[in-house]
Amino acid sequence: MTYIKIAHKKPECIGCALCTEVAPGYWQMDEHGEAQLTQVTRRDAQFEYAQGFAEDRATLEQAATGCPVDIIRID
Repeated sequence: MTYIKIAHKKPECIGCALCTEVAPGYWQMDEHGEAQLTQVTRRDAQFEYAQGFAEDRATLEQAATGCPVDIIRID
């Protein structure tokens, strides 16, 4: 199975919920009204990281390009 990397700069999330609507299998809204990756594999000071399935690339890219504050990276 092929995976792709997802990076989400959660501290800069404005809570628009676009990513949770486009890719609900990967993001959910937390108790602070910010989007959070559901399967976080690691965190650092700025980003949360997760893996996505290659077959979900188009959906994940839609979430990334639609993010109004440009805080989602798909690799």
